[in-house]
Amino acid sequence: MPQSGFLLIADISGYTEFLQLHNMRKRPIVGNKMADLFESHAEMIISDLLEAVIDKIEPTMQLNKLAGDAAFFFCENTGEAGQADAIIDLMEAANEAFKAKLSELVFVQACGCDPCLQSKNLRLKIVAHKGEFTVQKIRRFEELAGEDVILVHRLLKNDLQSDEYWLVTADFFADLGRPNQDRFSKLTQRIDSFGTVKLNYLEFSTPEPRNEKVERRARFVNWFVQAGYFSRRSFKRGRSGKSPLP
Repeated sequence: MPQSGFLLIADISGYTEFLQLHNMRKRPIVGNKMADLFESHAEMIISDLLEAVIDKIEPTMQLNKLAGDAAFFFCENTGEAGQADAIIDLMEAANEAFKAKLSELVFVQACGCDPCLQSKNLRLKIVAHKGEFTVQKIRRFEELAGEDVILVHRLLKNDLQSDEYWLVTADFFADLGRPNQDRFSKLTQRIDSFGTVKLNYLEFSTPEPRNEKVERRARFVNWFVQAGYFSRRSFKRGRSGKSPLP
């Protein structure tokens, strides 16, 4: 039976570029080992950033799925007033946690590989929708299904030029209090299989992350710091036998 609830995806902009940089390096002159190193650094950075976002959203919304650079959450509609506004608060907290972690990781740029140098360009975008979904259980896993689940995923495939924004549907927007509604601008987007969809948009413009503590240190010190960071993450992944993603 379909359930009514809220659907949210937090997506890190720039992950595709990480992989493209990695693929560019897969040439005989460099070798697969160097390419693997680049890819592992990209995965570890993305993993840390996603963990920071998940920590802020998961206490209220359930994490359903991870897909490389994105985390998909859902929760049931309780019928209580202010539930959508509470989700906006989670989105605010996720934004701040993402920026704080990005600033904390400035030291990885001392590595010098392309993903580490480009990590400063990563940004967070969030899409949210209120609709219906069914929960299908397959062995130990729960899979969400339904037209609204497809819609919230398709919202990420839009014509917007920004890498850092919130995009919410009219159904989600209608449940917000006036102060939060006033923050958004209205727009329409043509979404595959859904035609023209009315949406509400809030764009951000976060400056390049800075970290005075890191910047005060000598470059060779930061090089050792980043080497230790990636070594610890690799060891953790090796012990668990899993990807560094949470």
